[in-house]
Amino acid sequence: MSVNALPKTTVRDSSRGKTLASSVLLGTLGLSSIACSEGTPIEARLLDFKHSDIQHSYLDGQKDDLLSAGLGLAGLQASTQPSAENPGKLTEMDLRRAAIYNNYRAIVSTHKDAGYAKLYGPENSQKNIPGHEYRSSVHYPNGEVATNIVVQVPDHFQAERPCIIAAPSSGSRGVWGAIGTAGDWGLRHGCAVAYTDKGTGTGFQFLDNGAHYSGAGMLLAAAPDQSSQFDGKDLRIASRHAHSGNHIEKDWGRYTLQAVKMAFYLLNQHHRENGQSHFTRDNTTVIASSISNGGNSVVQAAELDREHWIDGVVASEPTLNLPTDFEYQVEHPNDAYTGVGRDILYLGIQHALYQPCAILASKPEAASIFSSAIAAATPALKQRCKNLKAAALLSGEDPGLAKEAERKLQELGMKTPSYSLQAFAVANHLWPSIAINYANAYGQNSAQDSLCEFSFVYQEKGQAKTMPTRARQALYGLSGGIPNTAGINLAYQGQVLNMFDPADPSFAGFQCLAKYYRSKTVQDNINALSLNGDVHGKPTLILHGNHDSLVGPNHNSRGYMALRADRFPKRDNVRYIEINHGQHFDALLSWPEFRQQLVPMHYYYERAMDAMWQHLHHAKPLPASQFINSQAAQPLTAQQLPAWSAQANIEIQAKRLRF
Repeated sequence: MSVNALPKTTVRDSSRGKTLASSVLLGTLGLSSIACSEGTPIEARLLDFKHSDIQHSYLDGQKDDLLSAGLGLAGLQASTQPSAENPGKLTEMDLRRAAIYNNYRAIVSTHKDAGYAKLYGPENSQKNIPGHEYRSSVHYPNGEVATNIVVQVPDHFQAERPCIIAAPSSGSRGVWGAIGTAGDWGLRHGCAVAYTDKGTGTGFQFLDNGAHYSGAGMLLAAAPDQSSQFDGKDLRIASRHAHSGNHIEKDWGRYTLQAVKMAFYLLNQHHRENGQSHFTRDNTTVIASSISNGGNSVVQAAELDREHWIDGVVASEPTLNLPTDFEYQVEHPNDAYTGVGRDILYLGIQHALYQPCAILASKPEAASIFSSAIAAATPALKQRCKNLKAAALLSGEDPGLAKEAERKLQELGMKTPSYSLQAFAVANHLWPSIAINYANAYGQNSAQDSLCEFSFVYQEKGQAKTMPTRARQALYGLSGGIPNTAGINLAYQGQVLNMFDPADPSFAGFQCLAKYYRSKTVQDNINALSLNGDVHGKPTLILHGNHDSLVGPNHNSRGYMALRADRFPKRDNVRYIEINHGQHFDALLSWPEFRQQLVPMHYYYERAMDAMWQHLHHAKPLPASQFINSQAAQPLTAQQLPAWSAQANIEIQAKRLRF
């Protein structure tokens, strides 16, 4: 059955005069139901993976749109979150609007002094973007949801020069996690955008009553046959990334490719003019692009893609898992490293152990919004130093323990972050969150396991509480997918983690995680994530900030380039660009403290997308591998952000990067 045959309320696509159904489009929990002739290209045929019904909406650009959920540029820059017409009865569109607002601002600084709407992002004259939006979920063979997909097709999609941007979310974010990065660039350039949450998303479930979420974020009750499993008293909360029991990370590349295939399918079924040729891999440009572990997903997809669904790759600050037996050397004037790549879980555990002590070796470079909190927490931080020594993890004497802890982290190949970045990480339990999330994910644990006595709970005033119904209903629009988020926090032995607790009770839990890291299941699942460096000839741009204090360049982008230099010394279509004063959290630039020290990676991300487009469409050379000496300033101007150089200033050798 075609879309136009569905007996649904319809809307008019003014750009093509095509009528589309405004609710359920097509498909069953299996293969899509549109028949294909023998001559139909594979891009237009039935999807070869199990998925749910495909839902469709047309957004007219007035009350709602594809990029900003109707908020416009001013709404995205506003410090106040959009309010729902009826907060007591949130709709899918209310949740979508809140999710787009929060995900956009969590990834990109929208502050004008950081360059937003002047140096990067939409221009001040940017209008809302109307178009079609499709939603579906991909399922495991047993029917369980594996990942969510959203495909957006703007009205100004250019059928004569078609393009698709594959946009997997970063972190543990939901399907809107790449709206501010790949989504923003793709929609403004008239491309279809294929989003996936990689199987993470706001997949929370409450263990008191089994309530959980639909793909669109609506709170659902437990199935009647499961309700007896819940006692009404368990305060723990499960997340899909940590507690699904599936090793989802090994499939992030596959999910990215599935989103591309769904975009091709939908374009061919609903956006092809009469008599027009099908959209195929030969005539449609596909760029896979994202940041952080979304960057991992697009590189993983490129390595999996032997059928050439993807034409080019742009990855910024990517987490890139290297083979555990690969040793390499990075020669750098300020940041030399020799060793092996360290995965995010190992680094997360080591930082969760040592950073609360190590921060005492640093002092604020300038006025810090976190300095008073760190000062108040000093007794607890000093206790961490003492606990590390008692556990024989440090061997010196006070007051030198903090410096020793700092050296321990430096020896891992992690550059010591500025005080501001360290304080942000400690105050927000950043590394404990990473350690607990990934330890559960790689161990394939459930929330009921309470690995090392850690759990996720809702908190009020530092105490674990039952999450109110209204807060649960709003969670999809507010959550970043990984605690601490939207009131869901980390807990140890049922007590919310507290950086001010002088007893430092969670130290034993992190020691437990360090031991658990060596378990066979965890190690096998980490090994399953190893990349091989072969992107099958796809032009690839990898960006990284040299001040990235979460996804360190030594263990990720630099290490991946060393792997390629070792295995593919004569292939130079993968380029590495390192940004001075770039770091992992552009959203921090909304605070003056960080604008004075750091530059927006997103500025260079957009330049990289432009360069990839020019390379694929006009055969212009990719930028050479290089270090860009950008400088922080407030307000930021183009003077502080040098353009690409025509000459490489990073020499790549086998098993070695030389700066």
